[in-house]
Amino acid sequence: DKNDYKKKRKLFEIWLRKRAEINYRKSLDKLYPKLEKYGVIKPEIFIRVMRARWGSAIIEKNAIILNLELIKAPKFCIDYVILHELIHFRYHNHSRDFYDYLTVLMPDWKIRKEILDEEVVKEL
Repeated sequence: DKNDYKKKRKLFEIWLRKRAEINYRKSLDKLYPKLEKYGVIKPEIFIRVMRARWGSAIIEKNAIILNLELIKAPKFCIDYVILHELIHFRYHNHSRDFYDYLTVLMPDWKIRKEILDEEVVKEL
């Protein structure tokens, strides 16, 4: 039914969530080895709609929650968010050590963050 917009929206959300799962897992698989050598156990990824953040590390549950809307960002920005959350399993806060380590692993993280926060947010 071409006029069933509720159903269309639901089908799009299902498709978007599947794309997010595939892309977020690929990114995690690519980035995880950078922290594995420090004893970080590979976390599970959960996808939610989040109003105020792109991701969140839940250390005690060994999980990363990622915003469904992040899938609309370029892949290199998704990589930034996932690496950021992975580093929280080594550094639990946003200390200088956290940002120094992020800079070593991804020297252009500030550019990626800026694109994500300024360009992608405009589209949402």
